[in-house]
This record gives sequence, C-alpha cells and structure tokens, in this order.
Amino acid sequence: MGEDVGGTRPSSASRTAGSLAGCRCKPGVGRRGREFRRPDCRVAVAMFFSQAGARPRTWEASQSEHKKWVEVFKACDEENKGYLSREDFKVAVVMLFGYKPSKIEADSVMSSVDPNTSGILLKEFLDIVRKKKEAQLYRNEIRHIFTAFDRHYHGYLTLEDFKKAFKQVAPKLSERIILEVFREVDQDSDGHVSFKDFEYAMNYGQKKTPLLYQVIE
Repeated sequence: MGEDVGGTRPSSASRTAGSLAGCRCKPGVGRRGREFRRPDCRVAVAMFFSQAGARPRTWEASQSEHKKWVEVFKACDEENKGYLSREDFKVAVVMLFGYKPSKIEADSVMSSVDPNTSGILLKEFLDIVRKKKEAQLYRNEIRHIFTAFDRHYHGYLTLEDFKKAFKQVAPKLSERIILEVFREVDQDSDGHVSFKDFEYAMNYGQKKTPLLYQVIE
C-alpha cells in the first residue's frame, strides 16, 4: 500500500482534501489579527489558499523606475547631505506611493538603517522602495483573485461564493470542510469573508512582511 498505481500520482486537489480532512474548526468570535487556533486548521488554511495562486515575487525595477527613485531621493535630500532624514523619507513615500507614513512606520524604517549613518543612504532607500513595490504588486494580485471570487461585487465573499470559488481550486473537498475553513477565515464571525480576512489567509504561512515594506492604503 502507499504506492502509486500505474504511475499515477494523486492530484493537488486530492492531497489538499486529505490534508484538510482532519480540520475540525468551530465558529468563534473576535479573532481578527490572531493566529488560526488549531495546528491542523492552520496547516489546512495555508494549504487551501496556496492553491489560489498568489505568490510574493522578487521584482526588479526598470531603468526608468530606478531613475525616478534616484531623482526622488535627490529631490528630498534638499541639502545634499547624501542621506534622507526621517522627514525627508516621509516626503519621498508621499511622492512615490501617495500616502504619508505613520509614526510607527517611520520609526521602523529609521531603526533599520545603518546606525553609523545619520539617515537613509541611497542604496538603503532603493532597497526599501523595491520591497514596498513588491508588497504593493502582491497585494494587487490578491485583490484581483478576491474580485474574481466576489461574483456579485458585494465587496465580501458569502459562503456560497466561497464554495463555488474553492470548488474550482479543490473540487474534491466536501462542503463540510469548506464550511469549516470558511468559518476559520471569517475572523470576526460576521458570516462574510472581507478582503482583509481573505488577504490574511492568503498571506498565512508566508514570511511576515516588515512594516517598513508595506504599502498602506
């Protein structure tokens, strides 16, 4: 037993169904921002959403984008110090991403730079911007998948949306298992999977993105 018959390997859907078979999640309340509760459910949700296809990717800037970032760095370094101060960095983020960084994000950035310098050097700035851009593109990809699943454009997924969407991803899953996963992903137990719920599940199992690389809407 355990050998492939005729060289046929089980499908990814079958493997996912098997992994989820032991999941016994029950609805809870007020779970937003917490870890998924049971180890078997944590593994199940991570595997389940990995089938949807979004993956963080390394991204390299084009020559024109790289040039723009350098120009923004120079424009914000008005005194030609060779580095960006905390306030300089905030202006640069507004210019490139359209929002003003919070105190927490600015603190995170400044604590990450070389302590032997007085601010953010060009090389560090380019690396921060590149990783923020990667995070932005990945979030857009998750948004695209969510929108495709939100067939009626409610701005959230109902259980019926969830069933139809993930029957495409893993058609051998039972409705009971899909319901259990839905309850686990619905972190505030309001009967809907919001984009934030969906994004959290899609990110689950991925390496945490440091705050300084996130893009705030």
